[in-house]
Amino acid sequence: MSPIYFLVIVMIRYILLLCFISLSYAQSPGSFSQSKKIAAQLFQKHQQTIYCQCSYEDKEVNLASCGMQAADSIKRAHRIEWEHIMAAEHFGQQFACWRELMCEDKHGKPYKGRRCCEKIDEQFRHVEAELYNLWPEVGVVNQARSNYRFSVLPEQPDYLGCTMKIDKKLRRAEPPDSAKGVVARAYLFMAEHYGLSLSSSQRQLFMSWNKTFPPSSWEKQWALQVAAIEGYENPYIINWQEHASQRIVSR
Repeated sequence: MSPIYFLVIVMIRYILLLCFISLSYAQSPGSFSQSKKIAAQLFQKHQQTIYCQCSYEDKEVNLASCGMQAADSIKRAHRIEWEHIMAAEHFGQQFACWRELMCEDKHGKPYKGRRCCEKIDEQFRHVEAELYNLWPEVGVVNQARSNYRFSVLPEQPDYLGCTMKIDKKLRRAEPPDSAKGVVARAYLFMAEHYGLSLSSSQRQLFMSWNKTFPPSSWEKQWALQVAAIEGYENPYIINWQEHASQRIVSR
């Protein structure tokens, strides 16, 4: 098979996949459960986790592919979960339904938090379902990362063979270099698109990571597919050069 013919076949498959997804989901997903189904289709040709770079198939993780055999006895290490790069608590805290008792259960008991926001706030459901913020990860790593903010942890050891660093005492996490750009562009997009707040130190960190770790060809391809589904781009990926050239200053 000639290289040109092979390239044509690959492009046709890509276009067919994109058309299928676009026809199935002609607008932004309206719930987290729907967005996970779409995300699974988007990653069919790139079944690799964001932080540990483990390969997977049919939601089953190949721990040997990423040096995580130490986690073999942990049940949650064998399954894929969908990671909110900007943790749900981070964006959730910026909604009143997360902070205040705005819902009632069937017994009349008031409650707040994620369940309440999912029930009564359409904007929260849209933010929670944002595809630009959703990547696959090993379940046990997703659990350990929890809602920790991202930081730099030079003295922290790797986690279960994964080059992700997690400090439970500080409640901070540091992704490997391979994921820092993806993390940065997700955070910067979420803050800009949804008007979510970032501290000046977080913004500086993510702008630095974005500049140092440019998007891969896969990330660009994935972003185009997401844009076709949702109807808007992540400018930090599509126009990376423009944003990477901006001077990093504190706010």
